[in-house]
Amino acid sequence: MRRIVIIGTALAVLVGAAAAYAAFNNYQGTKLSFPPNHAGSKAHPVGLGMVEHLQANAPSGDRAAPLYNIKLRIYGVKLDAGKLPVCTDKKIEQKKSSPTGNCPKGSVIGNGLVNSQLGSGSDPSSSAGFACNPHLNVFNGGPTTQVFYFYTVHANDCGTLTTGSTAPYDGHIHYVGKWAVINVPLPSDISTKVAGQPNFYGSLIKETLNFPKKVDGKGYMIGVGCLHGKRPYSVTYKAKDYSTTGGGTETQTVSGKAAC
Repeated sequence: MRRIVIIGTALAVLVGAAAAYAAFNNYQGTKLSFPPNHAGSKAHPVGLGMVEHLQANAPSGDRAAPLYNIKLRIYGVKLDAGKLPVCTDKKIEQKKSSPTGNCPKGSVIGNGLVNSQLGSGSDPSSSAGFACNPHLNVFNGGPTTQVFYFYTVHANDCGTLTTGSTAPYDGHIHYVGKWAVINVPLPSDISTKVAGQPNFYGSLIKETLNFPKKVDGKGYMIGVGCLHGKRPYSVTYKAKDYSTTGGGTETQTVSGKAAC
């Protein structure tokens, strides 16, 4: 009888722990692809595009917990930024009302639509939020940088927020062996203090970015090899829980293999 009680107590502890550490979000639907799916090699690199599909889901009836970092790891690619004009946060800030700021033509390397919800950081329910569907430009910031900037096309894309309501922010590029790593810290301006408003959270639903093979006739991403006929990749998400007292954080990684 004592053994049964001990086992029952242990199970109760495990169930309680599972509930306490249940994931904030799941990221089913996250996927990267690299048309035209050629491998390339160091001696014979090939031009690639990339389609980045990110997705976050919360328990039914809730908004996804806000993200504060997204990191991509991609096997066998190089980002040949030296061929393209460079844009910086400063250039965008010079003309914030424009989707491309004061950046030179040809510096946009990717573009897409983001579906999200905004709402109180004290209440994660979907009913306490509203739709925010801005567009996102990605600029060549140089060999180690990508620059991201949200903009709106229609007056009702994101409530009262319009182009310039949030600041540009940077992603950072480095290489680990044959892997390209693109690390994108998401500032509070678009995460837990949207447009500078305290306790105002942004929740991703889905984001689809397209990086073309050629930008004004010049390539950006090039393939220099694959692994066993596939191009492995991973997307690591870091999220913050809803809480007025700081809350917790979690990290989840989605891995996949693209055609090559």
